[in-house]
Amino acid sequence: MRTTNPTQIEKLVEDYYRPLFRFAARLCDSPANALILTQRTFRLAFDRSRHLPVPTDSRAWLFAILFAKFLQGRPRIHRA
Repeated sequence: MRTTNPTQIEKLVEDYYRPLFRFAARLCDSPANALILTQRTFRLAFDRSRHLPVPTDSRAWLFAILFAKFLQGRPRIHRA
């Protein structure tokens, strides 16, 4: 059962979409990839919204999700 209502999610998107997209754009090689990464971040945040931290932690939580998703998508370098 979700404890976060749609208006809370909408507020997160309104407040953090632009800063998250700018961060993603710096990490990615293209605006299209940054858009996908940002959308995946919000999708995962929505899916895990029952674990949503208090509002003061939301920004850090979203940036941590975005960075983790970015790292998951990078090829791994195996060193001998």
